[in-house]
Amino acid sequence: MMDFDQARVNMIKQQIRTENVVDEALLSVLTGNPRDQFVPEAYRELAYADMNIPLDDTHSMLSPSLEAIILDALDIQQGEKVLEIGTGCAYLTALLAELSGDIVTLDSVDHVLPDIRKRLSNVNFQHGDAREGWQDLGGFDVIVLNGSVRNLPDSLLDQLNPGGRLFAIIGDDPIMKATLYTHQNSGALDQTVLLETSATRLPNADSPELFSF
Repeated sequence: MMDFDQARVNMIKQQIRTENVVDEALLSVLTGNPRDQFVPEAYRELAYADMNIPLDDTHSMLSPSLEAIILDALDIQQGEKVLEIGTGCAYLTALLAELSGDIVTLDSVDHVLPDIRKRLSNVNFQHGDAREGWQDLGGFDVIVLNGSVRNLPDSLLDQLNPGGRLFAIIGDDPIMKATLYTHQNSGALDQTVLLETSATRLPNADSPELFSF
C-alpha cells in the first residue's frame, strides 16, 4: 500500500521547493491538506505525481507544482476576498480557503466528494452555469481561474479591487501561458507570464457570454 504521507513530503521537497516556492506558511498549507483525499479513487496513487489528473473526460486537476506556483504568485493574505472559477475536486479550493478565509467558488459540474464539502464548511460553493449571477459576486481581492480560457475579457478584470490579483491560463494547446494580472492602486494593470503550460478548458470558456456582466 502506498505511503501517502511520505509521498506528500516528497512532493514538497522534489516538486514544490525546486520551483523556488519556499514560503513556509504556504508550504504548511500544502502539507496540511492531503491531496490524495481529493482525487478520484482511480487516480489516488497518482495524487502526488507532478501531472494533471483527470476528473472526467473534459476536466482535470492541475499538477502540484503549478498549484504551488499559482498560490506563491498570488500571495494571498488572511481576510482577502477570493473568487475561484472552476471548483474541480476542490483541492485548490481548500488551499485558497485556508490562505484567505473568505472564498466563493463556482462550477457548473460537481466533482466535490461529500466528505470534502462537509470539511470545507467555510467555503461558499456555487453550482450552476458560470454565465449567470456574476454581477452579485463582484469586488474581489483575488480571482483564480482553475482551468484555461482562450482570451481573458476586460469585464473579469473589472471585478478586481485595487491591489487585486487574477490568475488565468491563457491560450490554446499545446502551449498556454500561466499569467498573473495585478490591479495596481494607481489603476494600472500589470501582466506577468509565470510559465508556459497546458490545462483543460473551463466549462463554456469559449462562449462569448461567459464573462458578460
